Amino acid sequence: MRTLVHWLVVLTVLGSAEPFQQQQAVVVPSQDIKLRDVHIGDINFVHTTDTHGWLGSHLSQANYDADWGDFVSFVDIFRQKMSQLSRDVIVIDTGDKRDGNGLSDATWPPGLRSSKIFNMMDYNLLTLGNHELYTAESAILEYRGTSQSPKFKDKYVCSNVEFIEDDGRRVPFGNKYITFETPIQKQRVLALSFLFSFQRANNRAIVTPPLEEIMEKGWFQNMTETNKEEDIDLIIVFGHLPATDPAEREMLKIHALVRKYYPNTIIQYFGGHTHIRDFVQLDSKSSCLQSGRFAETVGFLSINMTNFADFDNPIFTRRYIDFNKDAFTYHLRRIANDADVSLSTRRGEFISRLVNDLRHDLNLDQKLGYIPRTYYVSTRPLDSEENLYHLITHKILPNLVPSKTYVPSMSRFILVNTGSVRYDLYKGPFTKDTEYIVMPFSNDWRFITVPLVVASRVESYLNKGPVIASLGIPSSIHHKQHFGGLRKCPFITDPNLSEGYTTEDDFGCHGDDTLHNSQKEYEMPNVVQCKDVKGSKEEEADPLKMVHVIFYTFMELDVLNAVNSIINDLGLRMENLTTNDCSHYGGDSTKKLLRDYFAQF
Repeated sequence: MRTLVHWLVVLTVLGSAEPFQQQQAVVVPSQDIKLRDVHIGDINFVHTTDTHGWLGSHLSQANYDADWGDFVSFVDIFRQKMSQLSRDVIVIDTGDKRDGNGLSDATWPPGLRSSKIFNMMDYNLLTLGNHELYTAESAILEYRGTSQSPKFKDKYVCSNVEFIEDDGRRVPFGNKYITFETPIQKQRVLALSFLFSFQRANNRAIVTPPLEEIMEKGWFQNMTETNKEEDIDLIIVFGHLPATDPAEREMLKIHALVRKYYPNTIIQYFGGHTHIRDFVQLDSKSSCLQSGRFAETVGFLSINMTNFADFDNPIFTRRYIDFNKDAFTYHLRRIANDADVSLSTRRGEFISRLVNDLRHDLNLDQKLGYIPRTYYVSTRPLDSEENLYHLITHKILPNLVPSKTYVPSMSRFILVNTGSVRYDLYKGPFTKDTEYIVMPFSNDWRFITVPLVVASRVESYLNKGPVIASLGIPSSIHHKQHFGGLRKCPFITDPNLSEGYTTEDDFGCHGDDTLHNSQKEYEMPNVVQCKDVKGSKEEEADPLKMVHVIFYTFMELDVLNAVNSIINDLGLRMENLTTNDCSHYGGDSTKKLLRDYFAQF
């Protein structure tokens, strides 16, 4: 027998000029705000990714004013309402839970205390990201504190990562796969999870590229033999890899292999890593949702699993929910058809208090200076005084003073990779937390001495080469919602709206729950530099004049590769440089230089 919700979905789709985008046919409770609704299916997913420690809301941005306690309340009430409608809910996270906010990063190891709060969310499926693997301490914390915890041991999946025990044994970081049955609809689910081909893991973890893991290790073949297609209703492949990836296309390659064994099964993917809102339709029975970053977005997806009317395939719907209290409350009231539903729960309030207590304990609100204007990472052009990289190269890096004696008259080129900067710098107090938000890691400076003709070409060379990621996202991914000419959705300018996400994806232009004015995205280079050339004009023009090239330790191999290639291309009579030619430069980190600059205001 069809339920009321089931036939409401049918009527919505049949009457829609743009499939899967129309409002649900329910009575609208009295509201102060009007958002695009979520659409309920047989199975409903709530997805987070790349939270990077943002458990305490965005204090300077009203669009994202909910904290982790508010989010837990939202999910708890949502589950309750879905149970009343006889619908399943699966809550998923796809990794990167530290490096980006003081709540996680002001402890050692990062996430020591924030992980406990994060884990208070009752996830059904979760995994790790690359930021859980940069240091041995982070890997140990993630493995022992989350992967092997009593709460998540049967829910943590990581198909292509191994943990190195104290005695050297290699063990799976999480389950290779799991199977389960949804409690209400009794759908039989097979779940796998993959981390992208990350090659900078610490010595307590080994990452095998996903395709190699699938094709060369026996567990995958055993899985397909013991879980036949006729026994599985839904496959979930979730993990820390992009939905859209024109370079490596790992998600698409995984899909092609899984589809060989399960040609007719519904396969739902959940991605991460590139910090964007994205939705991709892989085929008529498969899609992928990616839900942004930094607790700015709650991704929602539903699947109607039942074939009915004239439809032979499942119906997918998606929504990107702004991470704020008003949006959470709105959606709960719409689903319940009750204007009196409150976001507050006792459990959520308790978690909010824990977040505030942690912020207080870590002294994250300590004021260190003042930011007189807002500086943007990529929504202002690089030559704009409102661009954060422009500020860094013109006002911050010139203040770098080495900790050792050097020739004061020596010209220098100071390089930083743009991926080391994490977030916009908002007008207002410059606090201890601001440092972790904008530039989470301290950095050591290295330098080499080369002719000016070489140094002047390094920036350009690096900007044509592979991405130097550090903490950033792959800038080589030209997402369809960015960079002007590729955009198909209208650019919104409305004096009544705030700036925010106006996402374009495979289902069109209406995925965001909240209407915003569009932000123009400018493509940022791989690296930026501060050019500090000294001497007379004649000296400046001397191509063989020796200068310093200064860079983060993280960039050393990339810079050496650039310098040696330039030397060879120019035919200079110089030996190739090695790490032995690099020296410690010293001086304050960019994070400290930034703090000192704003201390004057």
